Amino acid sequence: MYHYKFVMLLQKKKIKRPFMFGRIVHEIIEAEIEGQDWEEVLAKIELDNKKLFRREIEMYGNIIDDIRDIMKDYFRFWEGSFKPMKHDGRRSEFEFRIELDDGLWFTGRIDTVGKAKGMRWLVEHKTFNRMPSEDDRWRSVQGVVYFRALEEMGFPSIDGVMWDYVSSKPLNVPGELTKTGKVSQARIDSTPARIKRWLKEEGLKKGDHQKLLDDAEANLRNRFIRVFSPVKRRVVDNLWDNFVESAREIQEFHGKKSQQNIGRHCTWCDYQLLCKAEATGADVDWIIEREYQAEDTSHKRDEGRDEE
Repeated sequence: MYHYKFVMLLQKKKIKRPFMFGRIVHEIIEAEIEGQDWEEVLAKIELDNKKLFRREIEMYGNIIDDIRDIMKDYFRFWEGSFKPMKHDGRRSEFEFRIELDDGLWFTGRIDTVGKAKGMRWLVEHKTFNRMPSEDDRWRSVQGVVYFRALEEMGFPSIDGVMWDYVSSKPLNVPGELTKTGKVSQARIDSTPARIKRWLKEEGLKKGDHQKLLDDAEANLRNRFIRVFSPVKRRVVDNLWDNFVESAREIQEFHGKKSQQNIGRHCTWCDYQLLCKAEATGADVDWIIEREYQAEDTSHKRDEGRDEE
């Protein structure tokens, strides 16, 4: 993946729905934290990507409607439970650039930092189709190494990571009972905002379908989940040392090594098609032309040379 992404500079032409969903949700949460109207931001995203969403309707579905209904209830559900901290005039998306070694830089962007439950947390907003497990969280190097970035940026002591999960599953609406023609009252994976909009579109009264609304309200705890993970200093130091060692190897072998490490992790990799083509002797160049495009990162490389 590293070779395809950072040496050949390839990226998928079509972004998968979960990644598109996550990207938009990040922008919306950022807008809300910074005091902007998140619905206006969403409307602009929809306008800017109108052709894309229409062309890829089978891939994305009604992604804008889903996000609008989900985030209405997300902000209501968590209202007042978290207070973001300010840094350099901002409350979110803190960019950093730290020199690890001569000519070796660690860059990134932290979602936000703030207070909840009387403690300070590094916050990672994550969207999910399958809820990550505790095993997934303890293996996440990202949260740990960002602690070092926060120290370099002058933040006060941080107690741990707040994993802020938002379900990306498409929302459902009630079905119709074939025998009676009435609306089914069976539990479905939805939110109150979607049920209310559906009732309005169908010309139905909320009072006649209170059970649907109550079930959707109770379902929010399955769609919006926050996990607080305290981090010990020893863990930070150990993972940081391993992180820096890996970074030095990347710097040393950039463009020189491109071994395939095929395994279960390949299922979520954007470059699985290329590895499979190479392994089976298929036409790799044709797949690249059809499925991928080259990312222009000349400005990033120029910045790196300037620093070296």
